[in-house]
Order: sequence, then C-alpha cells, then structure tokens
Amino acid sequence: MNNLATQELPPVAAKEARLAPVRIIRRAAAEHFYRPELDVLRFFAFLSVFFYHSLPGLDVSRHSGLMARLALYETRIRDAGSFGVCLFFLLSAYLITELLLREEKCTGAVHVGSFYSRRILRIWPLYFAFLFLGVALSLFVPAYKLEARAVLAFLFLGGNWYVAGHAGVLSDSPIWPLWSVSVEEQFYLLWPWIARLGGERWIRRISLTFLAVSYISLCWLARAGAQTASSAWFSSLVQFQFFALGALLALTLRGRSPRLKPLTRIAMLAAGVFSWLAANFVTHLDFADDVPSTGAWAAGYGLVALGSLLLMGGFLGASPRWLPKPLVYLGKISYGLYVFHMLALNLVRLRFWPEESQRATLHTPWGITSLIARALLIVVIGLGGTIALAALSYRFLERPFLNMKERFTFVRSRSV
Repeated sequence: MNNLATQELPPVAAKEARLAPVRIIRRAAAEHFYRPELDVLRFFAFLSVFFYHSLPGLDVSRHSGLMARLALYETRIRDAGSFGVCLFFLLSAYLITELLLREEKCTGAVHVGSFYSRRILRIWPLYFAFLFLGVALSLFVPAYKLEARAVLAFLFLGGNWYVAGHAGVLSDSPIWPLWSVSVEEQFYLLWPWIARLGGERWIRRISLTFLAVSYISLCWLARAGAQTASSAWFSSLVQFQFFALGALLALTLRGRSPRLKPLTRIAMLAAGVFSWLAANFVTHLDFADDVPSTGAWAAGYGLVALGSLLLMGGFLGASPRWLPKPLVYLGKISYGLYVFHMLALNLVRLRFWPEESQRATLHTPWGITSLIARALLIVVIGLGGTIALAALSYRFLERPFLNMKERFTFVRSRSV
C-alpha cells in the first residue's frame, strides 16, 4: 500500500497544483501600473540636463556692469539644469519601489532574479554599446582620450567614483553622462533585496538611513575640504538621498495619484523650478572652485530635493488629455536621449561654435549677438540630432531586449 507521502494526487488536485504557478503569473500580469505623465516628467528631466550641457555658460570675469550680471544669471540658470539628474533618481526609485511592492502583493514574493534580468535587459545593451563606442572614439579623437582606469571604472559600473576623483577629466567625452547610470545600477543592486527581506518596513527604515547618510557625507566632505563641489555631486552616498525620497513617496502614496486642480499643479511646478534656481542663486550649489560651507551645501541639496518633489507632485496624476503624445514618446526614449546627447552636442559644436581665441574677440554687442545665435543653433540642431539617435537606438538596439524583458515581468507598466 502507498502511504500518504507517496500517494498520487487525484487528477483534479494534480491539475490544480500544476496550474498554480501559471495562475500567479497571470494574476500578476493582470496588474498594471503605468503613468504616462511620468514619461513627460522624464523628458522634462532630460531637457533640464540637455540645456545644462548645451548652453555655453558665459564667463563672468570677461564682462563688467550689466553684462557681468547677465552672464552670472545665465550661468546660474544653466547650472540648475543639472538637477534634472536628481529628478531622474527620485522618479526611478518611486517607480521601482511601487512595482516591487505590487509584485510582492500579487505573487507573494519579490523575485530578485527576475528584477535583475529586467534591469540588465533595459540598461546594459545601450550602456555597454555606447561605452565601447566611447572607447573606440578615444583612440582617434585626442579630446576623448580615456585612461585604462576610467574604462575599468565604467565597465564595472563605478564610473561616478572615477569622475568624482578626477574632476573635469572626462567633461568633453561623450561617455560623461554614463556616470549617473553607474549610480542607478548601484541602487538597483541593493533595492530588490531590501524589498524582499524586509518589505515596507525595511524600505522605510533604510530610506531614512540613506537620507541621514547623505547629509552626514555632505558635512564630512565640506569639513575635509573637498576640492570642488563635484566631489559631492558624483558621490553615490550623497545622491542616494533622491532614491530614498522616491521610495518614501511610493510608500506614502501607495499607488494613488494626487487629485489637484490645474492651477495648483502649475503653482507646484513653478515652485519646484524656483527651488532649483534658489539652490544655485542663494546657496551657490554649483560646480564652483570654492567649497561651500556645510550649511550652504545642506541647504542647497535640501532645496534640490524639495524642488524635485514639487515637480514630481505637479506631474503625478495629471490628466492624459494634457499630455501631448510626442512628449510621452520622448519620455519613453529618454534613456537614449540622455546617453546620446553629449555626442550629438559635440558634433554640432565642432561645426558652429568658435574656438576660444575667436570668442575672446567677440565682446562687442554684435559679437555677443552672434554668439547667442550660434548657441541657439547648437541647441536646436543638437536636440534634433539627439532625438534622431535615441529613436534609432530604441528601435533597433533597445526594443529587441525590451521584448525579452517581458518574460521576467510580473506587473506590467508601459508597452514596448
């Protein structure tokens, strides 16, 4: 006689056992979380960074009077665009945390292996293809020269730490934007394990810990006499505050969207931009040679964080009828836009931007007008070229891997 341990299940029960995993996956696949307004927010974040890199930044020391003041304002406004990276980090953490919590709710667990598969298929193909392109260009273009340590740092997703220790070395290289992808990948390495092992409780506690560590790091860097503000800017410990805020926002909203009147949203967006500008105009949180005081750094990053939250809140829950489809598409390909924009700008500058020796002679009103016209031309053509490269990359390089990514997806977001 067979005992209970070796008895075969009745046909109906056996069928139920075989179908259980399938039902879990189907139930999870039925769960859907997509906010098109956040794609528009992605494009806004990219556009901020694009203007930071594309606008010339006038040399204040070469002007006096009204022109010196205008040059200072232009540079400070331009530098505020760099905070678009912080908005990217906050948005990424919000979405990742929300999707992981929904996955755990639908399937009973956070599937770490599937998470890594999804991230690898989304990030790595374009990241490593562009890194290898940058290495190839460095062999022929002296301005793009890369030392072996830089290549290894980016190859192992630690490019931000290399850039932090070699301020300005790669500022002309097209692979420069990849430093922030390294920071994101470091966050992705940790976050699914935190969600799996501790759920919401661990996410909340570790997010608060990240916030504390970020500001402790800022204080330490200021007191240690960091050579430039970029020492903090490229530090994962400092930038993790924006991931923490995104995760806490996801825990607070729990999938809900704020229902706000249009005027309220406009006011929040204006206040968000104002906070970014104040971070530069008031606390001088930019890439200056002088190290800001501990208080100025803390206040500056606090203003950037506040501005990013206000911008996120202003977009989140916006009615689809206010979202132009072209902007939603541009947000969809924003990863490629971010990766390619330095290369596109460098190519356009070679053709339209005068050399340093020529710019030194253009201090007459007519000369300055000519520079402004050239700068606008670079912005327009550079943006068009960036969009073209990103669209081609999405269609022919990224999309095949994104289709593979669907195999490891439990909670659907936007379509490929």
